[in-house]
Amino acid sequence: MLAVEVSEVHAYPLRPGGFEEPLFATVSSKRGVIDHLLEAPWLIRASELKGGTGEAAHALSEPVELKSLGNQMEVVRPQASKRCSWKRRRIVRVLDRWREVWGWWDKDRHIDRLVFRILLSGGTVVDLARERAGGWYFVGVVD
Repeated sequence: MLAVEVSEVHAYPLRPGGFEEPLFATVSSKRGVIDHLLEAPWLIRASELKGGTGEAAHALSEPVELKSLGNQMEVVRPQASKRCSWKRRRIVRVLDRWREVWGWWDKDRHIDRLVFRILLSGGTVVDLARERAGGWYFVGVVD
């Protein structure tokens, strides 16, 4: 989980020492501001999302199956991708759940689903969504 409090983000200096407006007057001043921001712990973590690491990196919606193993459940990914190499994992515990509703005004792009944050065997934490229209989807991974 992200170990930075909101108050720390708000307290972080807006610009490097000695910089006045405009911040981006020259190429070298652009580099100075970028270097300053890259030192912020919250921005470094967010930038790691591009590589599939960081606090939460959402994948494209990928269909999965939930299979019953007696009194346990297993998540099965029919097509493992480079983002996440596992193909089958046992569900250890449901950590959280919530409902997502997006684009309710646009019937073609509307999303209405229940999302479950799941702890899998091996310690991986993923987000699985049960779409209102049916089907389970792998929608995110938490590092």
